[in-house]
Amino acid sequence: WESNFHTIIIEIIYNQIIKTKSFEGGIEMKIKVSNYEIQSDVAREAFLKFDFEDIVKKLELKQDDEYLYVKFINNEYRLGKKSSEIQRIEENSTYIDAGFYEIMSILDLLDNLKNLSKGELKANKSFVAPTGLKEVANAGSKQRNNWIFSKNAKAFSGKIDKLERACEELGGIKIDKGDVGYIIDIFDYIKVMFIYYDEDSDFEPEIKVLWTDNILKFVHYETTYYMLEYLFEKMLKIIEE
Repeated sequence: WESNFHTIIIEIIYNQIIKTKSFEGGIEMKIKVSNYEIQSDVAREAFLKFDFEDIVKKLELKQDDEYLYVKFINNEYRLGKKSSEIQRIEENSTYIDAGFYEIMSILDLLDNLKNLSKGELKANKSFVAPTGLKEVANAGSKQRNNWIFSKNAKAFSGKIDKLERACEELGGIKIDKGDVGYIIDIFDYIKVMFIYYDEDSDFEPEIKVLWTDNILKFVHYETTYYMLEYLFEKMLKIIEE
């Protein structure tokens, strides 16, 4: 990854897996920190150096003295311009700290804005499979990426009505594909086509996704899987309610 944002994260992962915490009396304790936590912390620290006025102007975002407000998969988030905290705003006006997939998806998008004009911030109408995206330099682990689809396909099996309800609650637009088919906004100009085929006597359940074909203008390839992980997580949460 070429951006400074991602370069910093990679360096921290390899250099700071273990942190030292000091206590009174000169006692020190080595604390293991997960890669996820490290990446999230460094990404939030890098966010404080972003050009907030440029972001607000390009995306026409709401802001106040303390926060920027961003919509991601049908939820509003507030991003602390001084604190770097990133929180999801729930319907009952409570604030929930965002998790790894949310943080990395939102901040990768905002980081890439510096390379784009306002006129470029629109979704193309053409959809392609992840492997068909242009300029894919590092597709990551094929085994890992297939696992994301297979584990969630099994979790959705036999729950067609509930899965449709989940897609509707996430603002999806129904399409005539598969047993369940929807186009869902990830951000205003990043859309995913979600198609689900339930299992039958001959076939295992299957998820297919297609992205708007200019998505790699806005986020890195690996981030598309962070987005999907969180999208599927939200679907499952609604199904299980």
